[in-house]
Amino acid sequence: MKQGQTRILTALVGIPFVLGLVWLGGWYFFGLITLIALGAQFELVRMLQSSKWQVSLLWTLILGGTVVLRPVLPMWEGWMLFVTLLFAVFQLRSGPDRIQERMASSILCAIYPVLMISFLIDIQEAAHFALGEGGAFWLMLLLLGLIWATDTGAYYTGKSIGKRKLAPSISPNKTWEGTIGGLVLAFIVGSVFKTTLLPELSWIDVTVLAFLGGAWGQMGDLLESAFKRSVGVKDSGSVLPGHGGLLDRFDSLIFTAPAYYLYLFYVTDLIGRSF
Repeated sequence: MKQGQTRILTALVGIPFVLGLVWLGGWYFFGLITLIALGAQFELVRMLQSSKWQVSLLWTLILGGTVVLRPVLPMWEGWMLFVTLLFAVFQLRSGPDRIQERMASSILCAIYPVLMISFLIDIQEAAHFALGEGGAFWLMLLLLGLIWATDTGAYYTGKSIGKRKLAPSISPNKTWEGTIGGLVLAFIVGSVFKTTLLPELSWIDVTVLAFLGGAWGQMGDLLESAFKRSVGVKDSGSVLPGHGGLLDRFDSLIFTAPAYYLYLFYVTDLIGRSF
């Protein structure tokens, strides 16, 4: 009961904070995504270090900080190449012992979660240009809402009627019934947004985005669970009381953000071709 109350209290404080920064957009939204990206990266490094992996927190944060600047830093590719080369040279100074592990782990932590979630910044910027300030907010709220709806639908459906395990070796509590329940609720949320707040969406958009937020989002949840199981920890961190760490809370969004980006920029006409 106490754990449940803590989760609710954290949500009551955290959700308005997140939505406020999404509404403000611009640098506020950039700051929010940067905070989530680097915070989740820090947690992932600590998880790897707890399993005796050799990974440099300093260099991982430098790489991650450069990656998250991708949407706003002029000549970003040049800076990224420079930092990567400098990182490689400094690894040589530590000698040959486990150098593959040291380099691979830092690069992994720069891609997941930092690069993956940073695509939300691109989406927000393009949506502001194509849909205006209000439209950009509603689109970002939709993308977040699809993830939250999936989590809620999957949890309650799985708890009520879930029998067939989805991935028992990774997350024993997830079921196929819960996955379907999450997808259904995500589609309902998408439909509400289309008929009230985002008429620019087509029904194909609603279906695809709901599927990405539902099915693809749950794959992100499973990926993070696999990381935790491999290093033997229950939560990635404790920064969010009752919820664990940032990686625990935003794992689905991290994994889904690049898929949202690919669809919105290269498939649909909603924002990509007008940007």
